[in-house]
Amino acid sequence: MTAAADVPMSTRMQLLDIMAGPHGTPPTPTRPTDILVVFGAADPQLAYDAVQLRDLGSVSYVVFTGGVGKDSGPLAALGIAEADFLASIAIAAGLPPGIILIERSATNAAQNAALSLRTAAAAGRVRVGTTVAALAPAQRSRRLYEELRFQAAKFDPSIEVIAGLSSGRTAVDLASRETLAELASELRGLSTMHALDIPRIFPLPEFQTGGQYADLAHEFNC
Repeated sequence: MTAAADVPMSTRMQLLDIMAGPHGTPPTPTRPTDILVVFGAADPQLAYDAVQLRDLGSVSYVVFTGGVGKDSGPLAALGIAEADFLASIAIAAGLPPGIILIERSATNAAQNAALSLRTAAAAGRVRVGTTVAALAPAQRSRRLYEELRFQAAKFDPSIEVIAGLSSGRTAVDLASRETLAELASELRGLSTMHALDIPRIFPLPEFQTGGQYADLAHEFNC
């Protein structure tokens, strides 16, 4: 195990590529996704990225999800749900209110994923073969994509979660010990979260012992 400061930049970039993706098959104007689930955080860039995807014609409806949780930052003191915060920014930036759905009860990622799907279904936006993509902060992009895949399969096996998109990837500071620690922790979680008392993701062989990414987290003494 090497001190984080001594890990080559190429290895840091590999870790970022694995965790920030994009994952799956990103939506395009010629193959848009029916629903974009935006996982909440106190980060306006998530809203701007959702607007850009809509402007490109890559998404049809947007679900902003998130109540007040550990990533709410100053929103918690104001009593503002992450979903409301992001939706208001997106509307101000031009996202049509008519294509927005808001889920403001979730306080963790499993709830974000499950309740977003329920919200979309209650609004009549889920049918057989509905496609869904996730948009999340870069460091947590892979995990939240996997959590959405897992919850979608439980909710309706016909739903296809096509992609996990990351927001703010270019701003990720790979010189930061804290950032590397977060990325490494997220990677380690992908090897264990399927084995929890209440599983959160499907088993991912590439992160298990003997898998291609199994030893990468141990490169970072964070």
